[in-house]
Amino acid sequence: MSIENETHDLLFGVRRSIRYHNRRRNFYDRFNSFVNAVSLIMGSATVYGTLKAQAQDIAVIAAAVVTILSAINLVVGSARQARIHNDLTKRFIGLEKKIVSGTINNTPIKLAEWTEERLDIEAEEPPVLHVLNCICHNELARAMGYDQKHFVKIACYQRWFAHILDINDHLIK
Repeated sequence: MSIENETHDLLFGVRRSIRYHNRRRNFYDRFNSFVNAVSLIMGSATVYGTLKAQAQDIAVIAAAVVTILSAINLVVGSARQARIHNDLTKRFIGLEKKIVSGTINNTPIKLAEWTEERLDIEAEEPPVLHVLNCICHNELARAMGYDQKHFVKIACYQRWFAHILDINDHLIK
């Protein structure tokens, strides 16, 4: 494989990682905003329910919803996860800038340094969701004008849960 092809493959992988971590950050940010909005609404319903004798059932249900969602958000750590993925995105963008600016005078030594930096970043990544990674692969391949043969087939149900868990990722071709 030529150094140009290896550099292209490395750059493709870095760009896919940028898309992946942007999607993860957006997911965690939206999840955190959703939980906060529901908590605010249900918290108001809890206050209303405690003030009205006829609405005590509403207060109990609203308080339970707030408690459950807040516990899930605490365990998931959505704000922390969003920061982690934001930082990883920035690091991959920094690497992409190095690769793009260095391809004019590309050498095997530069390629090795870039590969080493990519591996250092990947060592700090949380476990990758493979279906979401394949979605990002397809998105980037489409953006770069690749032929259809380079696309990965992903089922609808896999897309629906891609941000939460991998379903049948071993069936992806």
